[in-house]
Amino acid sequence: MTPTERLTRLVGHRRIRVIRRCLLRGAYCRERGWYAEGERWARRADETVRRTDPAGRVPLLVELATLWHGLTRYEEAYRCARRAVESLTPAPAEARRDRALADALVLMGDVARRRARYDEAETRLCDALALLEEADHLRQATVRLGLGVLGKETGRHEEAAVWYRQALSRLKRHGGSPLMEADALHNLAGLAHARGAVGGEEHARAAIEIRRGVLGPAHPQVAGDLAVLGSVLAAEGRHAEAEDALRRALDIFRDRLGAGHYEVAVCQVNLARLDALQGRAEEAERRYREALAIKRRVLGDDHPEVERLAAAVGATPEGT
Repeated sequence: MTPTERLTRLVGHRRIRVIRRCLLRGAYCRERGWYAEGERWARRADETVRRTDPAGRVPLLVELATLWHGLTRYEEAYRCARRAVESLTPAPAEARRDRALADALVLMGDVARRRARYDEAETRLCDALALLEEADHLRQATVRLGLGVLGKETGRHEEAAVWYRQALSRLKRHGGSPLMEADALHNLAGLAHARGAVGGEEHARAAIEIRRGVLGPAHPQVAGDLAVLGSVLAAEGRHAEAEDALRRALDIFRDRLGAGHYEVAVCQVNLARLDALQGRAEEAERRYREALAIKRRVLGDDHPEVERLAAAVGATPEGT
């Protein structure tokens, strides 16, 4: 090996160590809800990955995509996951490659769903499921949760319920991930609300209890569960309790994710509905318009959510 080759190899090893250190610190911050700090570490990892030999960065790309996704930076997550898929797809099939490829496909599928690219989302998730071994219970549950969310958003509620229950059954039977169990409960609560069925409050409160025990009371994931609980309570006509849950969720989202985050818009829409039901028309309109501005910026004018909300602003809130 020439001196130049040795130097190149040494620089590559150092860069990989930097990336791993940044990923660990970013994940630590994300787990504690320190999203701004976590994003700084993710950006440093991303910059270093770009200067690293592709042959040694594919697993790191998947880890980086996972971190970006956990920080709710979905376009960055999709970009990294797509680069990983492009590198992994032509590689020989074996268990380690298949697991990494499935992880990347799940991330791409989730972002595609959020962007209303439903056909792509289903293809990515089904491809991921086909790659997994039956004994890989956590990944099996992850894909099923993703397919359940997709089913709910596309109106296939019975199908969504099957996927959610399968995921929750695997998690309860094999253990290992209380936060994923909370994800399943959260999703079941949201599905019950969408279907007008019972059980939503029980599932939402169970998810909150799990996540508070693991993450603390002011984590964005706890806020997500509070938001679902607020929607369920509002549908039952328990407006004061619903408003309390939604306001707590909104405060956490603003504090941890920023005032312009998508989840802030979701809370504002739900609070606007409560304002309208209680005769606070001006406050409802203010919240709807704030939510519309955020969703336009985050999703684009042609997203179905934006089109529905834009049509409803200044009209009837029931249409959102």
